Amino acid sequence: MSGSDGRVLDVENVRKRFGGVVALDGATLGVGDRSLVMLIGPNGSGKTTLINVVSGIYRLDDGRVRFNGTDITGWPPHKIYQSGVVRTFQIPALFTKLTVLENLLVAARSQVGENLSKAVLKKTWVEQEEELVEKAFNVLEILNLDGLWNTPVNALSGGQMKLVEIGRALMSDPRVILMDEPIAGINPRLAHEIFEHILGLRKELGISFLIVEHRLDIALQYVDHVYAMHRGRVIAEGKPKDVVNTPEVIESYLGG
Repeated sequence: MSGSDGRVLDVENVRKRFGGVVALDGATLGVGDRSLVMLIGPNGSGKTTLINVVSGIYRLDDGRVRFNGTDITGWPPHKIYQSGVVRTFQIPALFTKLTVLENLLVAARSQVGENLSKAVLKKTWVEQEEELVEKAFNVLEILNLDGLWNTPVNALSGGQMKLVEIGRALMSDPRVILMDEPIAGINPRLAHEIFEHILGLRKELGISFLIVEHRLDIALQYVDHVYAMHRGRVIAEGKPKDVVNTPEVIESYLGG
């Protein structure tokens, strides 16, 4: 099931304050089914705050967030995660002393072994664990990380950590992935590779993406739709080339 006009995610007139600072001032946007949507704007425009509101990290002050037509406004992060909306972070939030495989396994949702009464009985969770290992290896193969499955995460490059972060998100069978600067701080070759993986995931798994990114020279080549934000509001939306050439967007980046 999708929301209005085939959208899987609707953010409607969302407002968020931190004391006297208005971080979101009536922001509205939508993410279509199987689409790559990007949020752009200068620092402080409200992009990451919006991602945090949608994922439940921040409680909004006003407005609505709908996923697949269901109002998820005010839901706690774990419930939003379980519903199929998952986020990644600019700095990967990984367990650095665990291996690549172990990082993926702990991210799978609804694990039988998490129930204390069942965890002590091996037969209640061993079959699911075997299935999760197989699933994790399938995810690693998609991301070209299968050769690193037994490598501690702290031995990986920054770009490889970004891919592990995406892999962890995939273990929860998401419908929408919210990504905060997925190519920040990595070389252009790997940045393009990450976006190629994102395109592949959209095609193979039907996942939609809402992406915050500053490296427009790379990211604009891959996304379907762009929303530009400034001072907590959406000031332009549309095709990538149209949005970045909008006078209001140019002025916002120049500080006018």
